[in-house]
Amino acid sequence: MTPRLISAAQIGLSVIFLAGYFGVLATFLLGYIKTPAEWKEPLIALLGVITGSVLTIVGFWFSRSRESDG
Repeated sequence: MTPRLISAAQIGLSVIFLAGYFGVLATFLLGYIKTPAEWKEPLIALLGVITGSVLTIVGFWFSRSRESDG
């Protein structure tokens, strides 16, 4: 695999994940998705785990851009 193909795959997966994350978050916040009250705690935990993944993705891209500048 070429570095260009690997970079395209990384960018594509990052965009898909982030778009899906913010899409689901927006639908919850805007009230389009209704959930039972007993799901509140598991959904909060799941949102926390997924938010951690968002920070990992953003951190990857910022550390990658610093390495290429130097």
